[in-house]
Amino acid sequence: MESVNRPVIFVLSLMFREFLDESYSSLFNRLNESTQLRRAKVASEAIQYLEESSPRAILVTDEGLTKTENRVVLDKVVLYVRNGGLVIFGLHFPNFTRMDDFDNFFNRAFGIPWKHGDYHRSDFKLNPTCSLPLGAASDSLPAPYSMKVLHVKNAQPHEKVFIPVSGAKTQSSVFPTEYVDQAQAAVVAANVGNGYLVYCGDVNPGDASDSVILSLCGL
Repeated sequence: MESVNRPVIFVLSLMFREFLDESYSSLFNRLNESTQLRRAKVASEAIQYLEESSPRAILVTDEGLTKTENRVVLDKVVLYVRNGGLVIFGLHFPNFTRMDDFDNFFNRAFGIPWKHGDYHRSDFKLNPTCSLPLGAASDSLPAPYSMKVLHVKNAQPHEKVFIPVSGAKTQSSVFPTEYVDQAQAAVVAANVGNGYLVYCGDVNPGDASDSVILSLCGL
């Protein structure tokens, strides 16, 4: 595909860490095959880009938008999604966001009452009754797979995209296994205005979670 015809994915890394690109090289390579990647690592770059452009999706890779000094960028992101855009929080976001910031962020910024839930590994599957962003096909999403995730709680049933499999238990070589809270979710998505907000809680890179992000982008 000619690059000029490819959709643009805007990668927002306001708290960029050097190991991000190496850790998620597979995801970025797959995105590069079918999209044009644009990136901002500082607020001024992000503000300028979002004032001039409307990408297919914004991929928020870290906790930068939770910081008060980046409020102007956050306002641009909120406007973008309310006007029909797609914003995906993931990669380093669940790993590095302070839990008190997490619990205030989605409600304050987007009016969505998501809060952080449990942190563990288990098996997850696609929720067959979930709502997906425009262009995302459920048959393009992966079969059940294992993730180590920072869950979300307080999501509405249709907002839960990947949920624990029936009878799911925690997976650990250190701690005793326990049944997983079926009310929590690993991946959630919600309508915000005319657009969509997504959170992907997998804290490790992996092919299946890469496929989730690509599929939600309609790729």
